[in-house]
Amino acid sequence: MRSIGVFQAKARLSALLHDVEATGEVIVITRHGKAIARLSPENEFTMPRRRLSGHDLAERARRFRESQKADPEFDGKGWEVLKKFARE
Repeated sequence: MRSIGVFQAKARLSALLHDVEATGEVIVITRHGKAIARLSPENEFTMPRRRLSGHDLAERARRFRESQKADPEFDGKGWEVLKKFARE
């Protein structure tokens, strides 16, 4: 897997797409050395999607909320205090 800066990727997009199509290689696009996107063959990351029932969606949201750690800065503060903090 090779990486390329965003400026070079912009200038060479057609060639990069050709490389991905011809070789199946994944190309990572970086900005300031940090990966921000990937060019990859279409079939590599295709995942089937399914609709969730209302119950399944609510259950998934509940599990997500329970997995989050409390933030000591905001834990135990009331709604009015939080609104005031957000507006500052």
